[in-house]
Amino acid sequence: MRKISIALAVFLLAGCEADPLVSDFNGHSVKIQTSAFSTADARPKAQAEADRICGRVGKRAEYASSREVPGTYVYEHLFLCL
Repeated sequence: MRKISIALAVFLLAGCEADPLVSDFNGHSVKIQTSAFSTADARPKAQAEADRICGRVGKRAEYASSREVPGTYVYEHLFLCL
């Protein structure tokens, strides 16, 4: 019974989606982290967050690249502030 309840808890928590997280910003670029377990709308949410951050310095965000952070379940998206 305990194993079933643990498996059920893990399954339910896997459905929880975290908001994009700003991991780095230097005025010229911004790095946004998203969960590898996110749904397909994670990229547009990351774009919106990058637009918001770059907008603080009067620029717009343009997508440059993505990478998986080694040893984690996190993707890091790089946006250039132009």
